[in-house]
Amino acid sequence: MARIHFFKKHPIRFGAAVLASALLVILIISGCSEVKKMLAGTPTATIMPAVKQTATPVSNEEEIILPENESTSESSPTVDDSDETSVPNRSNSENRTLTLWVPPQFDPSSNDEAGKILTEMLKIFMEENPNTLINIRVKSLTGEGSAINTLSAAVNAAPEVIPSLIIMNRNDLVSAVQKGLIYPISTGLFTDPASWYPFAKESSTVNNLIYGIPIAGDPLVLGYRPSKTGSEINTWDEILSRGLPIAFEPSNPYDLFGTFIYLAKGGKITNDMGQPWLDQAKLTDTLNFFLSGGQKGAFPPSLAQGTSGSGANENWQLFLEGSLHIIVTKLTTFRHSQNADIDAIPLPLFNGSNSYPLVNTWNVVLSNSNPEIQNLAVKLAEKFADPRFNDQWTQSAGYLPVRSIGQTLWQNDSFYEKMITICENGELIQTDQILNKITPVINEAVSSVIKTGATPEDAAEKAIDAIN
Repeated sequence: MARIHFFKKHPIRFGAAVLASALLVILIISGCSEVKKMLAGTPTATIMPAVKQTATPVSNEEEIILPENESTSESSPTVDDSDETSVPNRSNSENRTLTLWVPPQFDPSSNDEAGKILTEMLKIFMEENPNTLINIRVKSLTGEGSAINTLSAAVNAAPEVIPSLIIMNRNDLVSAVQKGLIYPISTGLFTDPASWYPFAKESSTVNNLIYGIPIAGDPLVLGYRPSKTGSEINTWDEILSRGLPIAFEPSNPYDLFGTFIYLAKGGKITNDMGQPWLDQAKLTDTLNFFLSGGQKGAFPPSLAQGTSGSGANENWQLFLEGSLHIIVTKLTTFRHSQNADIDAIPLPLFNGSNSYPLVNTWNVVLSNSNPEIQNLAVKLAEKFADPRFNDQWTQSAGYLPVRSIGQTLWQNDSFYEKMITICENGELIQTDQILNKITPVINEAVSSVIKTGATPEDAAEKAIDAIN
């Protein structure tokens, strides 16, 4: 069986050798550009022989996955006083290395069931492709150390650290295409479009070219506590009639609940030219929904009082503790904290529209221009979308599956029917270029209605003026 070795960072073990290595690195870095300084200072930004570590702990660690025929004594270095490297010392003719950048939640070294399922899939891939090594790098979701920012810097400053593949969310995929950072993918996976959920298949393309292999979806859902709400809350009339506050964060410009309601009511957020746009009549209807809910106690003025934009985690904690009984949250947030006292349903839709808006996706994208690497990398990317893997992995990790076939494990899940409802009607999330202009305006209108009692008509008119 193939083995996976995780190279941990150990403090203060190498005396003078550590100091010498550190001084050498400092001297090299000092002669580089600012971008190279950033890359060198990010533990997961480059793939290089493992320099013996200093006492500074690092949260992101490199993992090298070795094929079945590798022996520990030859090429699986441990952290000791030797000068072995973290990459096995083999010639390129013997081994091919694929480097995969993943966000923290997809780290296969995590000791949960989803991590074990991913690890097993990678082992099988290496067994099917002899002399292949897979190098996993965990990249932050945001900031300088994020995958897209590191990739942007590496293209010019350090092309040797560019990975073979990256797992990106939909917005970063689109941004990477616009910046010319990733490559179109040649694959036969989509020859049977009926085997894909529409939102997932759509997420693979930009400008009619395939740039990603979809692997997971993450929509908004409504979490609730049945012991406080009752089990029968399937429509907005039933939910609002409870008079219980529904936790969301309209004071946060990027909270998506108001935009969800607007889209679910049939509103559009772009015009025929693809520019940000709002339908005044649909927005007024949306704001009447929040006014009516506010009058019933579902959207109290206190919801719109915050200004930090950090209330989502606080609200979720209050929900878990029992202080809140209904909350708008991501599916993954609910699934990762699921227990007997809470449940979730798809956010109810409205008559005349079955589209379930704002489903975010994760995709494997191709970031290396080497044709030999590309061919092997695409094979690995396709493995993520294999229904036999995707069914198990998404069910365990708390995401929507992307394929409508092979759902063996999902069928035994209590959320299965609800998952099907979202997947079959899911509508792909729009890009941040649009949402970042539309969502703050909608949220400001929602806040003004539930906080100050502004009329929906006046708030909608003000929002339209803001967009124009």
